[in-house]
Amino acid sequence: MRIVVIGGAGFVGQRTVEALRALQGVEVEVAGRRGPVVVDVTRPETFGALRGAAVVVDVSNGTRSAPDALAAFCLAEGLTLLEATSDAEAVRRLADANEGSSGPGRVVLGAGIFTGLSQLLARDVADEAGAGCALTWAVSSSPYSGAGAGTIALMVDAAARPAVVTRGGRRVTEPLGRGPTLSFAGASRPTLRASLAEAELLPRSTKARDVECLMALRPGLLVSLFVLLPAFLARQRWFQWLLEVGFTVLRRGLLHTVPTAVHMVARAEREGRVVERQLTCRDGMEVCGWAIAVMAEAVGKTPVRPGVSCIDEVVQLEPVLARLREVSGRELVQVTPTAVVTASSSSPPVPHMTHTDRVRSGA
Repeated sequence: MRIVVIGGAGFVGQRTVEALRALQGVEVEVAGRRGPVVVDVTRPETFGALRGAAVVVDVSNGTRSAPDALAAFCLAEGLTLLEATSDAEAVRRLADANEGSSGPGRVVLGAGIFTGLSQLLARDVADEAGAGCALTWAVSSSPYSGAGAGTIALMVDAAARPAVVTRGGRRVTEPLGRGPTLSFAGASRPTLRASLAEAELLPRSTKARDVECLMALRPGLLVSLFVLLPAFLARQRWFQWLLEVGFTVLRRGLLHTVPTAVHMVARAEREGRVVERQLTCRDGMEVCGWAIAVMAEAVGKTPVRPGVSCIDEVVQLEPVLARLREVSGRELVQVTPTAVVTASSSSPPVPHMTHTDRVRSGA
């Protein structure tokens, strides 16, 4: 299986390539502006090098280099593109623009940890709860420790965008603002209603009637900083540049060697029945590379359904976790078993679950 990784020399790309090379039967090629295979997502004339690939994995900076032309090429040429960007606007554009594609190729949106495992976790509880459920997904993470330039660009742009929620099947935008305080792995953290790719993707792939996605930034002070940041200032390109410079210094200095711990909770409620699961990992960036690799392998083995799909429409959580465990040989991800409870008026939005089922996983 030939897999071409665009952005394979980048922060996440290197981890993805390393993980793919650990998979038997996979031939990996690294592509980017400077090669070894020259592919520039902003220059369609370079896309010819992708022909013949079983899967094209895009882990380039989707916030600064729009993947729209790449997606159109893959759809028209019969290629499979696994798009890993977590940029909410980018995935919305790709889904909307190519929804009625008549080409033989396919674009699969969401790969990695969030997006990626986030969608599989949320889909798992939504399916258990049933069609028409109210779905909440939330993540707790430090967006700058152990992260790359793409993550910084993503967070800077998210500060200037409205949050998206789905109510009664309708997409609604709201100003960036505070969400409820939730419990992640036993710790209560303030959350933020922000621009998240899951909020665009989960309403498309699940049968949930209501969808809300939240982020608990660490340290918690970042939530206050994002809320207090004037929207008009956050939209100014010069101010965004200053934020990127500041966050880059922070990432390369104080937080360079600090792993990005990630905690997720997913909750689906329907007719008084609540289904919940949690996912935890110590190093989200390491998990991200492994998860993209395993998802690329799985997508490459599934029959092609032309058009645009979300990752949770192509693969499921448990097989991905099992494959991660098999190929990594390390316990990097912990996932709770599915908990089903009866909702009560006093229940918090996402209650803490104390029982943890550790899944040996090479995410």
